[in-house]
Amino acid sequence: MIFDTWYSLDPGADVCTLHVPARAADQSSSPAAAAEAPGTAGLPRTVSVRSLAGEDQAGQIWLGEDAMKRLYDNPRNYKVWHPFDQERPGRESAALISLLLRQAGAFERFLSPCLEIRTRQNITQEEKEQWKKAGLEAGARKVRFVPRLQANDTRMVIQTGYAGTELGLFIGGKLVKSQFILFGGRAMDEDIQQLAARQTRCLLHLEDARALRLAASQALWQGHNPLLEVSGMNRYGEYETVKIRASSLWPGMKPVIDQIVSWTGSVLETASLEARERFMTEGLTLRGTLASCFGLPQTLVETLGYPVRREQEDA
Repeated sequence: MIFDTWYSLDPGADVCTLHVPARAADQSSSPAAAAEAPGTAGLPRTVSVRSLAGEDQAGQIWLGEDAMKRLYDNPRNYKVWHPFDQERPGRESAALISLLLRQAGAFERFLSPCLEIRTRQNITQEEKEQWKKAGLEAGARKVRFVPRLQANDTRMVIQTGYAGTELGLFIGGKLVKSQFILFGGRAMDEDIQQLAARQTRCLLHLEDARALRLAASQALWQGHNPLLEVSGMNRYGEYETVKIRASSLWPGMKPVIDQIVSWTGSVLETASLEARERFMTEGLTLRGTLASCFGLPQTLVETLGYPVRREQEDA
């Protein structure tokens, strides 16, 4: 319908992003529609929230960054989880979607918002029903689905996410080969968690492993090797400061990188010679959670021989 306003949700990363249509952003009085620099009027906006939920001892639910901030207030009696774990809607999914819509000013309009959810190619009908239920509970009037992998030309897309990575080979804008693998930000964080446990004898929370991944990657890109610090639980069940060099985390990052590169090579083998020649000049498109991860672009170039074009999104 002409009066429908569609907000586009991408739940694939550990930072959940809602794309706000330009018309809605321009008419809204919410923070998402705050005054922009000259020349940006009418451009789509985005609202982002950490895909995280927490529950304290009293049963109080916290979302986004608020959930993370309370992790160490009383860690023994505090639970934290990802509402969109494995790209499936779980507990508090509707609450997190509603939070995003509120921050985007979606409920300030005359009609309730419509929600478009970006999904992987192999989503099941059961998962669609779960997402639809979560969207309607969040306050959306309608819910529809669009594939996350999209291109309007000949392109090899590597869409990294938190739960996994989706690979897509496009010829003339048509998807001719796709593959979803369970190697993404979460798998890398789990490897870092195990690596830190072996090196420090302390158990890190998965969110702290993520923080190490981001900090180490940023430092290594800059050619630095700082001593990073996080909190970890020792064998006595007590939290202590854990110190670990950025470079020592590389063995925890490399296995996921190698898997992504290997599967990308497998998909590329199905491309025509003409397409591969084009990739030699225009490069492979790297998007999503691990687009800025140190080592992934370099390994793609060194192993497959193609240049890489990074399109950085939320971590």
